[in-house]
Amino acid sequence: MPDGGTRLASVPVRTHAPHGAIIDLTEVPTTVLRIRKVAESPSETTLHVEGRIVSEWVSVLEDECRDALRAAERVRLDLSGVTFVDPRGVRLLRHLAGEPVTIVNCAEFVDALLKGDVG
Repeated sequence: MPDGGTRLASVPVRTHAPHGAIIDLTEVPTTVLRIRKVAESPSETTLHVEGRIVSEWVSVLEDECRDALRAAERVRLDLSGVTFVDPRGVRLLRHLAGEPVTIVNCAEFVDALLKGDVG
């Protein structure tokens, strides 16, 4: 697209699974995690995170944070767009908070998860 935006297809998307099965991807719920670098300097990089920090996306977030730490001394992880975090995501966020990573703008439920206030 000329403006650099995203266009979503409204037609069914199909893919081939093992053993020749065809899966209609419009029937499969999608989980998306969007990570954008919104500010960068030699001393600090801010990553804005949107969506659900779950399953396979946990390692993607970890990789992005590690890459940002190679380029800057500190990373601010802006979680204002996060709508859900699974247990694996909570473990990662707790681990990252022990490094030169600052978690900012998280929803109350995310803050409670990180502090261990939710069972």
